[in-house]
Amino acid sequence: MPQFGHLLKAINGLLKTYKVLLFLGIAFLSKNNLDALHAQAVDPVQSIRNLRDGYLLVRLPSSKAKIDTLQALVARSTDTSNKKHLQKQLDQAIEERDTLVADYTRALRDVYNFSKAGYYFDYESRNNASAHFYHVDGTIIPKEELTSKPVFYMYFERTEESEIDALVIYNAAGKVIPPPFPNNFSRSGINFLFLKVSERSFPEWRIDKINKKLTRYWSENREM
Repeated sequence: MPQFGHLLKAINGLLKTYKVLLFLGIAFLSKNNLDALHAQAVDPVQSIRNLRDGYLLVRLPSSKAKIDTLQALVARSTDTSNKKHLQKQLDQAIEERDTLVADYTRALRDVYNFSKAGYYFDYESRNNASAHFYHVDGTIIPKEELTSKPVFYMYFERTEESEIDALVIYNAAGKVIPPPFPNNFSRSGINFLFLKVSERSFPEWRIDKINKKLTRYWSENREM
């Protein structure tokens, strides 16, 4: 009888494990189905029409954490040689950030004309309701202007921490616009030698490519 009791306990234990695994499996499948449903709910054709009448807001990398850390280290450093080294790193980080922002805002101003455009910084991206959005000339976009138009966001997506890989467009609900909407604008197809010869910057080439693809897709679907 004691052996029978141990057997029952083992069976009960297996049943509990099975129920837990079954519950987790159902939850996983439900989440996947829900995510798929949400993805399907984003209409590419309607999205391109809305974008045409709305705003594309580019979330620009600010390197804020790196710059803030270097500024604090410079302020605390008492060693002259180390302080000079840290200040050099800080100056370089600020220059890289300012160059990136200037290049992309210039490209948005000069070659992007598919929709209205603006930008904001990644350190404010957790709460778009309180974030500051800017026209390409650096002036603030009024909140009421953004609430009266369709708004889309373009993010720098990274496959590695050290490399910007692609620009991806999301709708206001935070959903990626699926194909055939042109999206995921990566570095592929670029010839850096050609850029040097033509004297075009990489951001200008990239934004021009995005503008052309969006315009082409809109032209194909504007009257459907």
